[in-house]
Amino acid sequence: MTPLKRLARYFAAYRPKLIFGVSCILLMNIAKLKAPAVLGNAVDELKANGASSSTLLQYGGMLILISLVQGVFLFLQRRTLINMSRDIEYDLRNDFYAHLQRLPLEFYKSHRTGDLMARATNDLAAVRMVVGPALMYSMNTVFATALIIPLMAGISWRLTLLAFVSMPLVAGATHFFSKRIHDRFERVQENFGAVSSCAQESLAGVRVIRAYAQEKAEIESFKNVNREFVNTNMRLIKLSAVFHPILQFFIGLGFIAVLWYGGSLAINGVITTGEFFKFTLYLGYLVWPMIALGWVINLFQRSMASMGRINAILSIGPAIRGSERPADIERIKGEIEFRGLSFSYSGAIEPALKNIDLRILPGQTVAFVGAVGAGKTTLMNLVPRLLDAPPGQVLIDGVPIGEVPLKLLRSSIGYVPQETFLFSDSVASNIGFGVISPSPEEVEQAAREAGIAEDIGEFPRKYDTLVGERGITLSGGQKQRTAIARALIRRPPVLILDDALSSVDTYTEEKILGHLRDVMKDRTSLIVSHRISTVKDADLIVVLDDGRIAERGDHEELIARGGLYAELYEKQLLEEELAAS
Repeated sequence: MTPLKRLARYFAAYRPKLIFGVSCILLMNIAKLKAPAVLGNAVDELKANGASSSTLLQYGGMLILISLVQGVFLFLQRRTLINMSRDIEYDLRNDFYAHLQRLPLEFYKSHRTGDLMARATNDLAAVRMVVGPALMYSMNTVFATALIIPLMAGISWRLTLLAFVSMPLVAGATHFFSKRIHDRFERVQENFGAVSSCAQESLAGVRVIRAYAQEKAEIESFKNVNREFVNTNMRLIKLSAVFHPILQFFIGLGFIAVLWYGGSLAINGVITTGEFFKFTLYLGYLVWPMIALGWVINLFQRSMASMGRINAILSIGPAIRGSERPADIERIKGEIEFRGLSFSYSGAIEPALKNIDLRILPGQTVAFVGAVGAGKTTLMNLVPRLLDAPPGQVLIDGVPIGEVPLKLLRSSIGYVPQETFLFSDSVASNIGFGVISPSPEEVEQAAREAGIAEDIGEFPRKYDTLVGERGITLSGGQKQRTAIARALIRRPPVLILDDALSSVDTYTEEKILGHLRDVMKDRTSLIVSHRISTVKDADLIVVLDDGRIAERGDHEELIARGGLYAELYEKQLLEEELAAS
């Protein structure tokens, strides 16, 4: 869908407002054009009969009435159309944000956060200008031109033709500048995205920057990006600064020609003085709409450049969608089956997972171990459909996962990812994030089960303590336990812990696992860990190697087998002995 076509769709919901606003523009122009006729008639009457108080009051009263009517319609058009533009901006921003929520994880690996923020703010503000002020002034130009030209031609068609003799020059200048304004504004917005990205990355990584004493280097880097943004803006401003005076000059040429030729017609009696006066007023009324047309074209090119950037994101289809014919499932029991599963990332040469066959029964605790890059996290991401498996290779309760309603699937899973993320909010809000209006008792219970309750009790404001952006005020272990509490409060039938205890010490780990064993009795639990101590009590341990299942069994069976798991166990025992000594 083209940017203009996509933008036009947003007018549908506001058709009554649009019709009313455009009607007010038409009525305002009709009222406005009564003034030159009144003034022209007044000039001719005063010239013929002389000035009198009654005549002056009569024409003065008519002009005041015309101004009042014109003012009312001007107010209504601005209020209606500008409000409509804000509403469309609101809808477009909500749609843009909602679309970002549905895009695949791979999208965020190739698009910078700062650039997306620039599109959601600066670009959308530019788009609003074309659906508000630009629309209003362009319709004003259309109506003014359509109404005034016949009136001018009625006075003298020769004089009317002369008034528009410079229009080809205006059209040529508009054509020359419009494409260049579009291209330069597009570069301005791209550079604004670069500035936003640079600032966002520097603020997010401020601890690393200070640790490596790179403050000056980062400041210089930001100066360079900001300087390029200013330079591209200056090039656009210079172009716009030339465009508008050129338009006014060409329009002024027509005005000069009218004064010269129209004055001679009035002197020679071909038209009356009042008619010449009316004609010059009509032409004067056309000057601003024609100048505004140049401004509108400028705005239109800027807006289309911004809408093109927004459209580029909106045109990316969500990689994971709910089924058009979902299975009739009310609740998920927790049976998970991987049936001959093979999965490859886009553009990858080798598949990340190869021929995985595994059935997990409801309430069973299954642990996954293996070297870095063995495919553990990829396998976990396939269960809540953060990644999409080939059809029929992942089943939930015997139903292909693609046919399970997506909302039901994800609401039935408590997921603690490898990279812990906390929102810049209170501890309680972060724990209760996945639940609608959780009670304080539910929050505290989840915190106790995750082993974070004692730490929260020592915080200045307990559960109302703000954790800062990305949980910056918490330690790594505290962030992980808060994320575990966030998963547990949902009481999900399926619990996924993807290396969720890596940042806690062995003592705290054992304490958390003690709580979790009671929690995991009633639900299917998938645990990923590099520590044997974390997984040794699982019902089933699966060892992944290069995307394949290398071993499976319980702790004793795998130790007795003397394979990869046993090697990992012996290595960790040795590390513990060395650390102890």
